[in-house]
Amino acid sequence: MPQRDTKWITVALALSTASTGPQIVALSLLMPEIIVALKATVPQLGQLNTAFSVVAIIGSIVMGAITVRYPPKRLLVTGITALLIGIIGTSLSTGYTQMVLFFVFYGVGTSLTLPIVSILLTLYPQEQRTTALGRIYSGRSITSILATPIIGFIAALYGWRTGYIGFGAPLILIAAIMVTAKIPEQPTSEGNVDLMRGFRKVAANRSALACIAGAALSLAFFNSLMVFNGTYMRNTLGLSLETASIAMSVTFIAVAVGQVLSGTFADRIGIKTTTWLSTLIGGISLFLYFSVKLPVALAILASAIGTGMAGTTMTTMATLALEQVPESRGTMMSLNSAAMNTGGMLSTVIGGVAISRLGFTGYGAIMFTISLAATTTFYAWTREF
Repeated sequence: MPQRDTKWITVALALSTASTGPQIVALSLLMPEIIVALKATVPQLGQLNTAFSVVAIIGSIVMGAITVRYPPKRLLVTGITALLIGIIGTSLSTGYTQMVLFFVFYGVGTSLTLPIVSILLTLYPQEQRTTALGRIYSGRSITSILATPIIGFIAALYGWRTGYIGFGAPLILIAAIMVTAKIPEQPTSEGNVDLMRGFRKVAANRSALACIAGAALSLAFFNSLMVFNGTYMRNTLGLSLETASIAMSVTFIAVAVGQVLSGTFADRIGIKTTTWLSTLIGGISLFLYFSVKLPVALAILASAIGTGMAGTTMTTMATLALEQVPESRGTMMSLNSAAMNTGGMLSTVIGGVAISRLGFTGYGAIMFTISLAATTTFYAWTREF
C-alpha cells in the first residue's frame, strides 16, 4: 500500500477514535453544573457510564456477528453517526432519564467504532500495527487535550449545554467525512466463516481468554478516573473549573505520550511485557494520586504517570489481542471490546459506591487491587506472538 494512503488512513482512524472521547470529557469536567441543572447526584451521573457500558457490551458482542456480514467501513460510519446523535441529544436533555436514553447512543457508537478501528489495523503490516495503533489512539488523547480547555472556556461563557456540544459535534462530523473519503472499501472481516466457529476458536484459546479478562480489568482505574476526575480535582484538590480543565489537559497529554511510545516499548521488551508492566505502574501511580495526600503538583505528576501508562496499556493490549486468533479477528476484537466495556461499567459502579462510602482514598485502594489482578492475568496467562 502506498505511504500516502496509509497516512490518510491513520488520520481517518485517529479522528474516528477521537470522536468517542469528547462526550465523556464533557461529562467529567461539567459534572458539577450538570448535577445542579438536572438535580442529580455524583453516583447517578456515574451511572450514565453504566448505561453506556451495558449498551456497549451488548453491541460489542453483536459486533461478532455483524463483522461477518457487513464491511468495516459501513459499520464505522454507522458508529460515528450514532455518536453524533448521542452528543446532540445528551446536551439538549432536560432531565436525568432523558440524558440516560441519549447516552445509550454513545454506547452504540462506541461499540461499533472502536472494534472496527482495531480490525482495520490489518491494513498495516503486522510489525507496524502497535506503532500505528498508538498513533491512532493518541488522536483521542490529543483531541481530549484540546477538548478540556475549549469545553471549559465555552461552558464558562455560554453554559454547560453549549460547552458539552460545542467541541464534540464538529469533530464527529469531520471524522465521518474523513472515513467516507479515505478509508478503502474492505470485505467483511471473516468472509463467510460461521459465526459460532469464531466464538469456539476464541473460547478454546487460553491466551485469548486471558487477553479478554485482562481487558476487563486493566483499564478499570483509568475508565473510572475519566468519570470522576473532574469532581476529584474541583472538590477534593480545590481547583477551579479553569484550572481543573488545564490539569486534565496534562492528563491527556500523558495518555497521548504513553500511546505514542507504546511501539518503542513493545519493540524493546515485547508486547506482553509492556502490557503487564504498564498496567502495574499505572495502578501504583493512580493509587498514589487518589489515596495518598500529596501536594497538588505531585498529585498531578502521579496522575500523569498513571494515565500515561494506561495509554500504553490500551494500545499494546489491543495489538496483543488482535494476533491471538488471526482467523477470527472480528470475533476476538468484538469480545475484547465487550470486556473493556464490562470493566468500564463495573469500575464506574464500584467507583461511585466506593466514593460515596469510603471517599476517594478508599476508591483508590479498591481500584489498585483490580489493577493488580489485571497485571497477574497478563503476566501469567497470555502469550507473546
